Amino acid sequence: MLHPQAAARRPPLARLGWLSLGLWVLATAGEEAASEPPADDQGGEEGGDKTKELLEQLTITMVSEVVDGQTLEVRDAKATGGRKKAHIRIGNTALPERGAGASESEHEEKITKSKDALEKLVGKQMIWFKPAPDEHQPSPVGVEVPVIVADVWLSDGRHLSTLMVKQGHLVAQEAYHTDLARNILSAEADEAKQESYKKLEEALRESEKEKVRLAEEQRKAEKMKREPIGISGWIGLGVLGIIVLGSLFNFGRPSKKKVNLNRKKGFFGNLWSKVKGS
Repeated sequence: MLHPQAAARRPPLARLGWLSLGLWVLATAGEEAASEPPADDQGGEEGGDKTKELLEQLTITMVSEVVDGQTLEVRDAKATGGRKKAHIRIGNTALPERGAGASESEHEEKITKSKDALEKLVGKQMIWFKPAPDEHQPSPVGVEVPVIVADVWLSDGRHLSTLMVKQGHLVAQEAYHTDLARNILSAEADEAKQESYKKLEEALRESEKEKVRLAEEQRKAEKMKREPIGISGWIGLGVLGIIVLGSLFNFGRPSKKKVNLNRKKGFFGNLWSKVKGS
């Protein structure tokens, strides 16, 4: 085990390496935990209760026919008498309008594409739906096939109006508020997982950027240590040396010190006198 002071002296690059490894381990552990059955029965019961509560608000049925890019025909199990069909209109949406300058044929082509896209998604498939509030339902009086405005989901939980608007086949038109205008069931779980992966990737990218920045700073610091003095450095040292020597020899000027003629010269003094005399 490393001493705390030794760990504190660990270089930044090493710390970032351990950070990246830790993030990867957390992501791997999350995947393994998600794939294993929950150990806590209470947590599983809570999740089951939420799913059960959600499903109690929904009705499941099969699409018999796609009427247009916004309307589905289904069997109405609650219908009485001879009416056994109902049309489900995808809530909070509208068919694409004819744009400025667009011809009638171009607009019809756009409407046909919307219907074809809806057919590929739900044709002869099971769907979930939840009717909009009663005040947003059209009157059934004088109508051969009743129309139900509703939020619709694919069997895997994808929110149909959100999907069709995102693909450009329908136009968003909020007529009522709902808390379920989103993916549900397995689609919601997949969406949450993708969001977690996205956050993890962002964290790893930021970690990598910081690692590159610290490596660049370390490279510059090492370069400064190895870099020679250079011509300007040597010139500076030479000037400094000249100044030091000049100060030692009083820059060539005679000394102002008074000489005591009666002072007995030492060995070096006598030697210097002989050199000057020669």
